[in-house]
Amino acid sequence: MKKNIPLSTIRSFKTNQEVRAYLLLKEKHLKLTRDGKPYLDVILSDRSGTIIGKIWEYAGEIEPMIETGAPVGVRAIVEEYRGNRQLNIKRIVPVNEEDFSSKGFSWELILPKSEKNSEKLWRFIEKSIDKVNNPHILALLQLLIINNQDKILKHPASLRLHHATMGGFLEHMVYMLNLGIHAAKQYKLDQELVIAGILLHDIGKLDELSGYPNNLYTDEGNFLGHVVMGYNMVDKAISGLQDFPDELALKLKHILLSHQGTYENQSPKKPVFPEALLIHYLDELDARMDMMKTAINQELDDGEWTSVKNYFRVPLYKPQKDTNEHSAKKDKTNTEKKS
Repeated sequence: MKKNIPLSTIRSFKTNQEVRAYLLLKEKHLKLTRDGKPYLDVILSDRSGTIIGKIWEYAGEIEPMIETGAPVGVRAIVEEYRGNRQLNIKRIVPVNEEDFSSKGFSWELILPKSEKNSEKLWRFIEKSIDKVNNPHILALLQLLIINNQDKILKHPASLRLHHATMGGFLEHMVYMLNLGIHAAKQYKLDQELVIAGILLHDIGKLDELSGYPNNLYTDEGNFLGHVVMGYNMVDKAISGLQDFPDELALKLKHILLSHQGTYENQSPKKPVFPEALLIHYLDELDARMDMMKTAINQELDDGEWTSVKNYFRVPLYKPQKDTNEHSAKKDKTNTEKKS
């Protein structure tokens, strides 16, 4: 790789710029042009974002040399296609951590990670579980949450849509719990059922997604999906617990089957009691808030509005840092004048 081009991140890429970066190869697809010439279509990512890349030369020879889920060194030209940036890749090489560490490679560069402190988030999970007095719920949460701590601390909440980072699964649960505990009090709901439902509603994602470094759907995830897989996990755990109440078991299973909310969203059931309805809307709210934040943060163009090329299909308002900094300086100046 060219040594005189500094390392950069996807978020800093500018159109018409030549870039050098260490990225994670998420997908690769060998295709043919209209003229029958092979080319490689790839999806690459780092901690700052995701970008599509094209390899036009020697694609057939390069394809077996690079593996999905592995780091690659890339030198490319940033181009614009249909309003989106993509890479015209001039060179791509597999990266070995030991060999490339002296050249600036680190896994920290390419693995997206939650900005939140995972230890603090986990303590909130434990404190929430401590509020549960029902011994049956406690036993179930011990089996599926406490015993899966190591996996939960690092797992993403989705492939790309929301909280798609290391620790994103944990962050999603904590945000929902923080809102759900207060909402349960507000609406006079069964708080322990809400806590259990929030902690378990996405439990199937621990097996649906492989997690990082590649974060892909597993075969079981593609065939069944996290709703069915989560239901099976809870059903199996409950069957191994002595004298678990039938109605409680049905309610917890229903929360898992209905948390997507609608049949169009692959939900086998719609919520039929208040706690299930609350968990569905909390799940939807937290996911959409994270998606909007991500869409705004990934927009690199100047201006107060993003493009419409996002999940919401509308321009999103971007607070201007320069404006905020100017306001802060102005306030400081006014304060100094008054004093």
